[in-house]
Amino acid sequence: MSWLPIELKDVTKNYLQTSFNLEIKPSDCLLVTGSNGSGKTTLLRLILGFTKPDHGIITICKKLKIGYLPEKAELPLFTTALDYLLMIAKIKKVELDIKMLNELNIPLFKKINHLSKGNHQRVAIAATLIGKSDLIILDEPLSGLDRKTTNALIRIIKKMMENNQSFIISSHSPNAFKKLATNFLEL
Repeated sequence: MSWLPIELKDVTKNYLQTSFNLEIKPSDCLLVTGSNGSGKTTLLRLILGFTKPDHGIITICKKLKIGYLPEKAELPLFTTALDYLLMIAKIKKVELDIKMLNELNIPLFKKINHLSKGNHQRVAIAATLIGKSDLIILDEPLSGLDRKTTNALIRIIKKMMENNQSFIISSHSPNAFKKLATNFLEL
């Protein structure tokens, strides 16, 4: 799908010491890094519209479909991973991508409240990636993931970028995503 870029021009929040100037186009991967409190999450919240800028202009195509993985995803605890992901696919009006679920090695038949931190994160990632979002924002996606799952996630993101899907990835582990990144923003 072709869509207009997201553009931030001189976007600031009064409590930050920086202004954001960036553009995100189809198939881009913006890798955002920085220490705690540097503004990574604020940037994501500005793009998502959860926070309004104090100054500057944010331009986002109105038809843009955005997927979002927060740093700490809340999932329904007393349903199985499969039932939850089927519900997400139904809401998004798409078929569940079983191949992706297998790549992420999700224990589909366990209730979410019985999952480890890493498996909980796998389910949250899958829920975010389901469907055909134009832009997918991942805030600290590697939290709790092992190397094998990290590599699977990188392969999935690469495939999605080949289909004109764009990513913004905020991470304390930028080396994992360096080969995918088309742009870097260090705060």
